[in-house]
Amino acid sequence: MTGSTRLGLAAGAAALALLGTVTPVATRPAAAAVTADAPRSATQDDKVRAAQEIGIVASPDLLILTDRNFVFALWQRATGTEVRASAELAYAGSEPEQTQWIKTGVRDANARDQARILRDAEVARVAREAKQRAALVNKIVASPVLLIQSDQEFAFAMWENASGPKLKAAALAAYQGDAAARKDFILTGIFTARAADQQDLIDADTTADAAKKAALAARDARSRAAAVVAVVPTEGQLVEPDVNFVLDLWQAAKTGTEVRAAAERALRTMDEAQLKAYIGTGIHSANLQDWFTWIRKKGEADRRLLFELRTRAEQSRVHPALVAGANTAMAGTDDDVDRFLRLGQYEDAALIQSVRSQSPGAAGWYLRGLTDAVVGAGAGPDTAWRVVPGKADSTCHSFESVAHPEYYLRRQELRVVVGASDGTDGFRANATWCSKAGLSGSGVTLESYSSRGRFVRQYTTEVWAADSSGQHPYDTPDGYAADVSWQVDVP
Repeated sequence: MTGSTRLGLAAGAAALALLGTVTPVATRPAAAAVTADAPRSATQDDKVRAAQEIGIVASPDLLILTDRNFVFALWQRATGTEVRASAELAYAGSEPEQTQWIKTGVRDANARDQARILRDAEVARVAREAKQRAALVNKIVASPVLLIQSDQEFAFAMWENASGPKLKAAALAAYQGDAAARKDFILTGIFTARAADQQDLIDADTTADAAKKAALAARDARSRAAAVVAVVPTEGQLVEPDVNFVLDLWQAAKTGTEVRAAAERALRTMDEAQLKAYIGTGIHSANLQDWFTWIRKKGEADRRLLFELRTRAEQSRVHPALVAGANTAMAGTDDDVDRFLRLGQYEDAALIQSVRSQSPGAAGWYLRGLTDAVVGAGAGPDTAWRVVPGKADSTCHSFESVAHPEYYLRRQELRVVVGASDGTDGFRANATWCSKAGLSGSGVTLESYSSRGRFVRQYTTEVWAADSSGQHPYDTPDGYAADVSWQVDVP
C-alpha cells in the first residue's frame, strides 16, 4: 500500500493536549518531532468575530484560551452541522488549521449551514466512525470528545488503555510514527494487534482443550467483527449460529456499503465456511474497501473544490501566487490537493503579493508603506502584502503589511494609509478593497468598500482613494485610468 493511499484523509499530526479526555501519565512516550513553524495565533478580534458568527458572546474566559482550546469551546456550543464538523476537523488537525478555522473557517462553515451545503460533515463522520470502531475493538466505548482527537492523540489513548501487550506496542508505534502509520493503525492495525493478543491468551491456556480454544477464538472474532459495525455484541450474539450472527451484522451495516453487500453474498450461500470467513476476515476486507471507495470519491470532490478555488483566485486578479500553488497541487496527488485545501491556500507562499504601479514613468514602482501608503521604486520588506479575505466582506480583500502584522492598507478620510487593526466595524470597512478589472486594459483596480466609486490611486507618489471627478487634485481625470490600475505580482 503506498503512502498516498494509506494516508488518505489525515486528521492532523500535532501532539496536543487532550483537554481532559485522557489523563497524561508520567511516562508518556516521546512523539515524533514537530518541525513546522508555529503560525501566528488568532487575535482577540478574530475570536470575537468567530464566536459572533455562531451567536456566542466571547467572554474573557473564552478569549484567553489557546486557539485549539477555543476551537473546542466553540465545538461544544455550536449547533450547525457544518460548523460543528469543521470545528472537529480543525481541532483534530494542526495549529495552522485551528488558527485558520477561527479566522475564516467558522464563517465559511456557517455560510454552508445557511445554504444547507454539507461538505465537512461527511469527512468528520468518517473520521469519527473509524475511531469508534478502533476503540470498540480495544474494549472502549469512546466518548464524543475522544472521537474528535487527532489521530496521534487517539493512538496515545489506545496505548494508555491497551487491552493487551501487542495492541499497546502497535499503538506506541502509531503514536511515534507518521500520519499514514496512524491511519493504518486506526483502520486495520488495532484489529490485527487485538487478534494477536487474544490468540496468545488462548494458546497460553493449558487447561483448555482444542474445542474450547476454537470456541474462544470464534467469540473473539465475533467481537472484532461487531466493532466494524459499531456494535457491542450481547452474550447471545457471541454464541448464536454463524448465519444468525452474519444477519445481525448485515442489519447493523449501512446501506450501500461493501460491508453490507459482502454479508448479503455470504448469507445467500448459507455455506458455513463462507459465513465463518465473513466473520473472521471478510468483514474487515469489506470495511477497508469501503474506506478506499470513500477516499477515492473524496479525492475527486477535493479536485473539484480546488478547481473552483483556482477559478475564483484567477477572477480576483490579486492572487497569482494562489493560482500558481493551486496549479501545482492539482498536478500532484490527492494528498497534495487535500493539503492545499486544508493548509496551503492559507500559507504565506500563497497569500503574499506585491502591488506594482502601471502609471507611465513609474515602472518598477510598488505600493508600499509603514505609516502612509506611498508608491516608490525598488523592492523591500514594505512592498509585501498578505492578501486575505476582506475584513468587512469576504468576497473582497484586505491587504496586511508583512513587515508589520495586523497593520492593513486602509482609507483614512481619502488618504490611503497603513493602520493598525482596532477590531471596529469602521476599521474593517475602511480596510476592505474590492477588485475589478484594470481601467488601463490590464491588471486590477481596487475599489474602496467604504467609499464606493473611489479607487486606490497613486498620485505624485502618494496614495489616495480617488475618483475622476476633479473635486480634488488627486481626483483629476488626467492619467486616472493608468494611475488606478495595478499589477499584482509574486513579491
